[in-house]
Amino acid sequence: MPRPAKVPTPPPPGYVWTPEAARRLGLSVKTLWNYAHLGKGPRPRRIGRKLAYSIEELDAWLAAELDADPSTGRAHESRPAEPRTSRKPARVAA
Repeated sequence: MPRPAKVPTPPPPGYVWTPEAARRLGLSVKTLWNYAHLGKGPRPRRIGRKLAYSIEELDAWLAAELDADPSTGRAHESRPAEPRTSRKPARVAA
C-alpha cells in the first residue's frame, strides 16, 4: 500500500518559512541561512525544526536595506585585496 503524501505544515499566521522569506527578499536560501548564523538580516524564529520569519520584520528589514546610505562604509566590510605574487621563479639575467 502506498504511503500517504506528506503535506507541508503551514507556518503560523504572520510568518513564512525560509524558502518563502528568501523569495520575498530576493536572496538565496543559503544566504538567508548564513545571515541567521551571523546574526545579520531579519531575525528568524525556530518552530520545531524549521526557521520562520515574521512578514512584518522581513518588510521592515528590506525597507531599511533599500534606504541604507552607501556612504556609511558598509559596502567595504571585507578586507582589502591581497597584492598579486607570481608563482613562477624570477628569471636570472645571464
